[in-house]
Amino acid sequence: MIKSGKNSLAFSYKAGNSFLHKMPPVAKILLIPFVNILVFNLPFEVSLGFLILQAALAFAIKFSLSEQLRDLRPVLYYAVILYATSFIAQFCAVNFSAQEAAKITFSNKETLKMLVKLFCVMQSASILFKTSTTLQIREGIGAIESAIRKILPVSKKNSFTDTISLFICFIPMVYKNWELSKRAWLARGGKSGIKMLKAIFPVFFSVGIKQAYNSARAVEVRQAH
Repeated sequence: MIKSGKNSLAFSYKAGNSFLHKMPPVAKILLIPFVNILVFNLPFEVSLGFLILQAALAFAIKFSLSEQLRDLRPVLYYAVILYATSFIAQFCAVNFSAQEAAKITFSNKETLKMLVKLFCVMQSASILFKTSTTLQIREGIGAIESAIRKILPVSKKNSFTDTISLFICFIPMVYKNWELSKRAWLARGGKSGIKMLKAIFPVFFSVGIKQAYNSARAVEVRQAH
């Protein structure tokens, strides 16, 4: 029997009763981008401390280590690519005396600083999606747009909420489709590798296109009425 923790998908909502789950979506939608901007502009030590704080917060609201790493996987892959590229460049510079190549490589320290900041941003997005349903995110964006339209001399009818909501919720939808396609392949006895990618990518792509079309049609119908 598969444990429930393994059933959770990347960037998917996880029911809970924590203060973050109870926090108004508007507050999270406004706070997270603001915090991420600060992360990229404040010293590295602040970013590192914030990353540790986010991890501790995630553990406190019952998000397991595997769930956190699952959402951080894109940055982990990116880190491997960056360090592999840096290593190859430095290897070539040392062995072939390519001084110009040595100049364009960045130090491991700078790479680490950038990755920590990216981890902070990804962890913030993870916390938002794991503690807010798609409906809550949409309602939060709608409340923000309504408040802005009350101030500005424009139409008071929301026209961007559905589009922005679809764009933001595109991230968990993509991850969900990919994970479900991968699980279906493995459940049928398939193995991870190039063959798996060739088999499931067309399905993943077609399902995503169909979902995007249906969502767009639903928005058109809702706006028409």
